[in-house]
Amino acid sequence: MRFCQQFVLFVTLMLIATAYSVAHIVDSETGLNFQYNAKFTEVAPVVDGFLDDPIWEEVELGKMEQDLIKNAHWNGSSDFKGEFAAVWRNGFLYLAVKLTDDSLETRQTKLSRQDHLVIYIDPNHSGHKSDLYRSVVPVGKSVPLANSPLTMVAWGDNGQSCELSFNLGHIAKKGESIGFSIYYNDVDGGQVNHKIAWGPEGYADQDNFLPDLVFTAAIKRNENQKVTQWARIKKLY
Repeated sequence: MRFCQQFVLFVTLMLIATAYSVAHIVDSETGLNFQYNAKFTEVAPVVDGFLDDPIWEEVELGKMEQDLIKNAHWNGSSDFKGEFAAVWRNGFLYLAVKLTDDSLETRQTKLSRQDHLVIYIDPNHSGHKSDLYRSVVPVGKSVPLANSPLTMVAWGDNGQSCELSFNLGHIAKKGESIGFSIYYNDVDGGQVNHKIAWGPEGYADQDNFLPDLVFTAAIKRNENQKVTQWARIKKLY
């Protein structure tokens, strides 16, 4: 009897672990897995906060259009607009973020009273949120976090654009995927008024699962030459 109980417990735990490992967020509009496809780049972008590297013009944009607090589609008002893009190379994931915030709050000493980005990078692809995977990046602050895969942060355009790099080692390779999420805490009057995220319709603050980021590789040779030439020119200045 005891053996049977232990066996049932073992099977139950395995089923739970399997459920977590394969859990995905489905886009209710398309019925497909909600994910961002990060493109391989022959030359890494220069992480300086300015989104002028040619690669950012060639990749998919992720729109930050889901209000996590109200669990509703964000209408893209003048109060805030946000989008991001991602590429990868040699074990690094690079993010570019473009923000339009009508009132940036950067002078407060407490993080909770500043405008800031929240980024989840789950290299284990467990699928669920954890503080271990979360990076909080205050607007205008270019200091990487300790004990985090986040290695570089740079802001430009008076806090309206940002570039970041994450060291993911062997995980960043074609066909692999990680748990990923990005949202912006819009602070006005010392309080978070909105949490605007990249996410499917219905995605809310209390939801525990993360969308996917998939590493892809489909870059054309003429694009490689263009990017290489730009990177060499930019490094001269």
